Amino acid sequence: MTSVLSKVIDITEQKLAEEALLQARKELEQRVTERTQQLASSVESLLGEISQRELTEKMLLSLNSLYSVLSETNQVIVRASDRDTLFREICRIAVENGGFMLAWVGLVNEADGAVRKVAVYGASGYLDDIRITVNAEPEGGGPTAMAIRNGSYFICNDFLNDPRTRPWHNNGRIHGVRASASVALKEEGRVIGALTLYATEKDAFDPRHVELLQQMGTDISFAIDNMLREERRQIAEQKLRDETLQRLRAVEALRQQELILIQQNRQAAMGEMIGNIAHQWRQPLNTLGLFTQRLGFFYGSPSFDKEFLDTSVAKSMEIIEYMSRTIDDFRNFFSTEREKSEFRVDEAVNKALSLVEASFKECGIHIEREEQEGVTIFGYPNEYAQVLLNILMNAKDVITERKVCSPFVRICIGAMPGKSLVTIFDNAGGIPEDIIDKIFDPYFTTKGPQQGTGIGLFMSKSIIENNMGGKLSVSNSDGGAEFRIEV
Repeated sequence: MTSVLSKVIDITEQKLAEEALLQARKELEQRVTERTQQLASSVESLLGEISQRELTEKMLLSLNSLYSVLSETNQVIVRASDRDTLFREICRIAVENGGFMLAWVGLVNEADGAVRKVAVYGASGYLDDIRITVNAEPEGGGPTAMAIRNGSYFICNDFLNDPRTRPWHNNGRIHGVRASASVALKEEGRVIGALTLYATEKDAFDPRHVELLQQMGTDISFAIDNMLREERRQIAEQKLRDETLQRLRAVEALRQQELILIQQNRQAAMGEMIGNIAHQWRQPLNTLGLFTQRLGFFYGSPSFDKEFLDTSVAKSMEIIEYMSRTIDDFRNFFSTEREKSEFRVDEAVNKALSLVEASFKECGIHIEREEQEGVTIFGYPNEYAQVLLNILMNAKDVITERKVCSPFVRICIGAMPGKSLVTIFDNAGGIPEDIIDKIFDPYFTTKGPQQGTGIGLFMSKSIIENNMGGKLSVSNSDGGAEFRIEV
């Protein structure tokens, strides 16, 4: 009985142990399953994190590339001095900094609508033997033509499957083109071409690339406008330099012509001066001859004493000194003055009158003077006296030609606020109204080629108005002509 009970107990304990072992195994399997699920979830989460991190890193690299392209583009815009250099550098930057396989700039030929390549960088073999146009034809439906026609940008993220890029599918497949983007380039608001980029991956151009493309298009167009303005500025400056040079040459030619006129005027005046000197010297020479003959005639007579000799010598020396002063006046009158100086107007009038006095006296011309004392001028006294001489000689010639009865010339010296005023009036009948506006023109004369050069009054006006900042004018009044000199 005891043995049977013992066996029953053993069997019971064995079952309990088996059940406990089974339960433990189930619990272990449950734990392993749960742990496996937890591990799988962790691995999945880790893989997701890794994928997200890789995506983030890729995005960061892409953003860095985009910012690098934009930064380098702006630097090139600052440095580039011509469009060709700008286009070449932009294409290089897009490939080297932006990671694109190919970049090129094309400009539209307005004559036939073809897009002409002007700058290429990268896998340029793709562009060999292909044709792109903006016309309504298959070769005018791609991204480049669309961007140009729209004046904006165009993205093709599936290059090999897009029907608009069919003419270039074969070339694109050979060279690995999978996506393309173009942006229009403008000059003063007018579309002139496009920048086109190519990538080796589909969907390569996301919104950030579009933003970059638009910014590049805007910046390049701005640079093109600046270069155009600079080119126009340089052309304008060159034109201004050429015009300035031409004006300087014209001024130099005028100056040379003026020098010639001055020389001609001086030569003409010298001729008149020689005639005046002849008049000035004729009477003194006659008197000097009489004194010389007188010495010979009275020599040996009681009247020929020391007093007689001293008197004759003294009068002869007085005449010789007078003639010498005439030579000095003649020489000083034509001396060139380089600097302005202050001088008395009445002294300049006296100098001019001393040279014409004899010829006026011979022609019976009476000289009247009215003057205000102490009138001075800051200028060139010899040139001013030459102006007076020209006017006086013209008056004498007209009076002689018209055979005026009781001829006279009136010289008035006065002053106005801030300036001097000299008027010279003659009673020769005045200047005909049809020529009064021409008498100051160069080479205009009424005397004929043998008697006048037509430059005296022209030079007189030039001296007063250009050299001395004054005014020389003429008018008819009271049966004669009146010249008015204001300085």
